[in-house]
Amino acid sequence: MPDHRLLILFAHPDDEAFPVGGTIAMHTARSVTARLITATSGELGEIRQPGSATRETIGEVRRAELAEAVQELGIASHEVLQYRDSGMAGWDDNFHPKAFVQADEHEVVARLVFEIRRFKPQVILTFGQDGLYGHPDHIAICNHATTALRLAADATAFPHHMAIGIQPHQTDRLFYSVRPRGFRIHMAETLRAAGVDFPMPSPDRVNDGVDLDTIHITADVSDGLDAKMACIKRHFTQLQPDWPYERVPREVTASTLGIEHFIRAQPPVAAGEVVPADFFAGL
Repeated sequence: MPDHRLLILFAHPDDEAFPVGGTIAMHTARSVTARLITATSGELGEIRQPGSATRETIGEVRRAELAEAVQELGIASHEVLQYRDSGMAGWDDNFHPKAFVQADEHEVVARLVFEIRRFKPQVILTFGQDGLYGHPDHIAICNHATTALRLAADATAFPHHMAIGIQPHQTDRLFYSVRPRGFRIHMAETLRAAGVDFPMPSPDRVNDGVDLDTIHITADVSDGLDAKMACIKRHFTQLQPDWPYERVPREVTASTLGIEHFIRAQPPVAAGEVVPADFFAGL
């Protein structure tokens, strides 16, 4: 059986859950070895469950939630780099000296290059250049991961790795997690049709996402949906007490959370090429 390895590079605990959890679960079910690197502890995330954390403990609590969540997806190993959560675009926290978006690019890329060379993945998964909805940390991890993939194969980059037996590594494929423009409207309308009083997106959020014609994979992750939902529920602090997906039929959940979208950033997609949902097809 091939030794297929998937390196997942994200910004916060729960990034592995909501946008891509089904895809990860379906790959690990096929004996893909997955490793997750999370840049921050998500300490600026909301505390949606009363009493589940405080502003002082939220980072620690979310790291503990992540440790349980990865098991639901079959992720073999994970690490939190413990940069500081930068918060949403426009927040003063973006300028905190320890914020992930303020981290030295060379330092972050060096850490990711080391991870790539040591783990030797054929495939890397991260966020797209839009950051899913413009989140600064999502955009940062995309940029750093994309640079790290290129430099990990370059023997002139970080040559001290070779001195300790860590050799250059060429990753075959890079995938970006994205959502189609209008996804927030679709989600709200689907839940409303199921009888849930769910708010429509605010005007500044309506156009979150990317153009549909730039998406290479629209994946039905029904086979991984149970694992994805179990993973999401481990992120207890992030779920409001009346989380709508606890109150709708499975088919409603499947029509929203059961569909995941990806761009294949590397290698470039040829004209007319159909990109399979199996990240390792042909490898």
